[in-house]
Amino acid sequence: MSDGQDVDYIGIGEAAVALENGELSSLDLTEAVLDRIERLNPTLNAYTLVMADSARADARAADSRTAAGQRLGPLDGIPIAIKDVIDTAGVVTTYGSIKYRDHRPDADAHVVQQLRIAGAVILGKTNTHELARGITTDNPHFGPTRNPWDLTRHPGGSSGGSAAAVATGMALGALGTDTGGSVRIPSHMTGISGLKPTHGLVGRTGARPLVRNFDHIGPMTRSAADCALMLDAMAGPDPNDLDSVTQPAGSFAAALEDPVGGYRAGIVQDFADDAEPRIRELFAEAVQVIRGLSVAIDTWSLPTDLDPKAAQVVSRSEGYVSIHAMFDGDFSSIDGSIHQRLNVGADASAFDYLRGLQARADIEAAVSDALESRDFLLSPAYPYPAEPIKRFDARANDTLHASLFNSAHHPALVVPMGFADGLPVGLQIVGRMYDDATVLQVGHAFQQVAGHHTTRPAR
Repeated sequence: MSDGQDVDYIGIGEAAVALENGELSSLDLTEAVLDRIERLNPTLNAYTLVMADSARADARAADSRTAAGQRLGPLDGIPIAIKDVIDTAGVVTTYGSIKYRDHRPDADAHVVQQLRIAGAVILGKTNTHELARGITTDNPHFGPTRNPWDLTRHPGGSSGGSAAAVATGMALGALGTDTGGSVRIPSHMTGISGLKPTHGLVGRTGARPLVRNFDHIGPMTRSAADCALMLDAMAGPDPNDLDSVTQPAGSFAAALEDPVGGYRAGIVQDFADDAEPRIRELFAEAVQVIRGLSVAIDTWSLPTDLDPKAAQVVSRSEGYVSIHAMFDGDFSSIDGSIHQRLNVGADASAFDYLRGLQARADIEAAVSDALESRDFLLSPAYPYPAEPIKRFDARANDTLHASLFNSAHHPALVVPMGFADGLPVGLQIVGRMYDDATVLQVGHAFQQVAGHHTTRPAR
């Protein structure tokens, strides 16, 4: 397996077995991935910075541990990319902003530390929508990331660089952040798997900008099983994150093979109805696959008294305060489309903010109530596939498929469910609070039957 062509689209789990058995070295794997980056990144612009020398050093260290019989676990020697809003010690971290183009943090973010402890090979920093405040990853300072399925289209955002890297074998896995769908929307639009974990399950220290009530950090890979392997390394208490879960996480990967038969699921009817016709058809087919796994499925509709727009005022307000502090109030270097979102937060009153906090809590309670009698919820991940490259899509303000579950804080996984006009689209699986294991288990069971995650772009 040392031939780069044999490992172009190898998954984390498969690579881990090959590394453990001595069939593959981390250095060979890393070189193959770096070769793909050199070949594909000039077109796709997934990476803003490649850490080739330190990645090779990480790989050699992993191979030394393997030779000594001291492998650290499944991620030891696995090449992983880091979204460029997550700090890496001594390595430029821009947050997608030209102001921070020379910024070198003193310390790794908590989640990067967790990956290093697990032995991961850190490949570099991936492009993001400016300040992670949009869904197209058309960055005015570092250029647009292109969707590998159609180079005229965007890959979603704000974790679009991470998604494009994973979709094309330029990383086996990547970190994304998700404040309103920024892991799940790019996963939907590039045909990969991405998890927004339960709020607080993955520590956020060193990830900016911070919107405390909505921010999550999640894994992006080609399969739900690989998301579980990454989450095993990422999850756990972060003493500097006030929302961090204090109890240690169990093994998410170990739960994957448990049967899903007997589970109960609910279709989020509002989101199914709002999707484009072809996505509705693919969603109906995905539901049939899950029903065929002996899962009972009914429907659930959003309570009419919920106020998601009020909850979004909290995100805009906290985002404004965070970015105001980062820029000392001088927004002159920030693109106008980001100004529009910041202004909503700047103009919000204390009453608006407090009403938004209550609206967010009401959403969390409503989703929790829906899951009292169900094990998980199902919906299309987003109502439409990737669109032509543009900086800001105003419809994102009105599209709740992804952002509702940031308000709710529940775990939400997106996995590929087919193609609409040649573009991948995703199925969203939402679980109970702190039951990320079931979400991943259902996603894995679906992928074992449907197989859409094995389809690759022609790159």
